[in-house]
Amino acid sequence: MKDYREVMQRLSFLPDLYLVGGAVRDILFGREPEDLDFATSAPPEEILRLAKAHGLEAVPTGIEHGTITVLIEHHPFEVTTFRRDVETYGRRAKVAWGRSILEDLSRRDFTIGAIAMSAKGEVVDPFEGQRDYEAGLIRAVGDPRQRFREDYLRVIRAGRFAARYGFEIEVHTLEAAREAAPEVLSHVAVERVTAELDKAFKDPTPSRFLRYLYDLEILQRLIPEFEDTHLLLQNPRWHPEGDVFTHVMEVVDRAPPPYRWHALLHDIGKKDAAKWKEEGWYSFHGHEIVGSRLIPRIARDLRLPTALRDELVVTTALHMVPALTKPTPRAIRIFQAEAGSHLSALEALFRADAGERRPQEAWKFFEPQPVPVKPLLQGRDLIARGHRPGPEFGRILRAAYQYQLESGETDLEKLYQAGLEGLKSGRR
Repeated sequence: MKDYREVMQRLSFLPDLYLVGGAVRDILFGREPEDLDFATSAPPEEILRLAKAHGLEAVPTGIEHGTITVLIEHHPFEVTTFRRDVETYGRRAKVAWGRSILEDLSRRDFTIGAIAMSAKGEVVDPFEGQRDYEAGLIRAVGDPRQRFREDYLRVIRAGRFAARYGFEIEVHTLEAAREAAPEVLSHVAVERVTAELDKAFKDPTPSRFLRYLYDLEILQRLIPEFEDTHLLLQNPRWHPEGDVFTHVMEVVDRAPPPYRWHALLHDIGKKDAAKWKEEGWYSFHGHEIVGSRLIPRIARDLRLPTALRDELVVTTALHMVPALTKPTPRAIRIFQAEAGSHLSALEALFRADAGERRPQEAWKFFEPQPVPVKPLLQGRDLIARGHRPGPEFGRILRAAYQYQLESGETDLEKLYQAGLEGLKSGRR
């Protein structure tokens, strides 16, 4: 159930019911709303009582903030009591229940989100959010400095909204954001910042948001290796776009949304690997290995999921192999074995990373191989030949697998003999 009129009809037992926030903006300008949030003059306990009286399940998911989640045909909808700020400090606020929708809207962040719609379709827009939307502006409600002091996450959200809609940030709002930027990471949990990046990576051009964070020096505080990357000029033969930061932004925009973290961090080792050349640009020999070693710390700092961290290590370490290595069968087998389940992520990154400038033969690294790259000789094969599991067991299997990758051999007996030879020679 996503039709807001139907949902409002089901919730019509609540007094002074309004649809609020981004859903109203999206509806007014022909977009499909992502979430439907509602506001009412009823206190949270009254919302709970009325919902149950009308046969709806209601859960006090944020009752201290006045928010009740009402389930309609198994779909959750948040209903929040009108609020007014009593005291605000950073990401925290002491609120009291408000008396009107106007009072509630006055405490919201940006004008394009401070719009409400009644069940009759009447629009309440006291801060001219529709006008700002049509003008392509992100403008704070009231005093922008006060808005950002109330919640420093709003500094980041201003940039994300501007990037999402292709808008500009109104000049006084942008000035206030610059002033507040040094305080952002002291007041906002890194998980919230990462969540904003995740949202931005779903938009068509996330580089606009990333450039905003870089301009405000928030990105560099999150990931120090980005500091001054706009000064690192690259070989114009391979990078006509110029500096490292510009290159990374272009790759992020070209990458499919699931692989934009990969694009953002693929060249993160370039600053540490940079060597100045007399020709007027830097070389970055081995930057992919340097970068892969930085990924675990960066992922930990950003609270990235473990599976994503592990994939980023692989894609960062291997993204230069197809560009620099001759695609012999042996090289392809070893590359695909090292890539493992991350091969599709590597291909997406390689395509975004100036893939159109790569020689055609480089794409052979991503083609299916006639010889499997997974180990053919298994433990059960050794047991069948009289071996017992132990330290030598694993060494035989590793030596056999290495021989399989290097030679392309598929015969189990020959792989077994290669494993025994490896054990004798001390290969591990």
